[in-house]
Amino acid sequence: MADSQDYAPPKVWTWAKPNGGTFANINRPIAGPTHEKALPVGRHPLQLYSLATPNGQKVTILLEELLALGHSGAEYDAWLIRIREGDQFGSGFVEVNPNSKIPALMDRSGTETVRVFESGAILVYLAEKFGAFMPTAPPARAECLSWLFWQVGRQARTHGQPHDRRSVRAAPRAPRRRRLRHEDAGQARGGTGVNLRG
Repeated sequence: MADSQDYAPPKVWTWAKPNGGTFANINRPIAGPTHEKALPVGRHPLQLYSLATPNGQKVTILLEELLALGHSGAEYDAWLIRIREGDQFGSGFVEVNPNSKIPALMDRSGTETVRVFESGAILVYLAEKFGAFMPTAPPARAECLSWLFWQVGRQARTHGQPHDRRSVRAAPRAPRRRRLRHEDAGQARGGTGVNLRG
């Protein structure tokens, strides 16, 4: 085995074996940038890099709500990250979010630039920065954070699974217990589920 001190990761790593498929540019077994690409920077202190996916919209919705409440410091520039084209693997985006996932935010309003990634972390950061939408009393704050982290960590998967698996009907080889498990998981957590039984 080679000494780990001998290895130096390349500045831009190239993956030699594409996995193909429609979403090959979204999820790759790599870390770090695959190409050089600087991110645009607008005139507002907050720079949002995202896409209009359900996860990507959360931060935009909160920023618009903050603006509606009169928080002028919530002015932002939104920049499209085309995940199907692999924009999230550009060097500029990876500097903002090493995980190469949307959304990501740069806050240039202070003396030190702050990067924030992961939708839940961005929501908490903005709520605390502007003193809005986040209770300060410990019991209410705990309840709010519990629901936020539930949504970030579980809700999308359990409620989205039945919908993502709508092709299961066309795939008769899918085991019946797996189809039912996904339907029941969505219903157990308050969702409507999808009738995959018939």
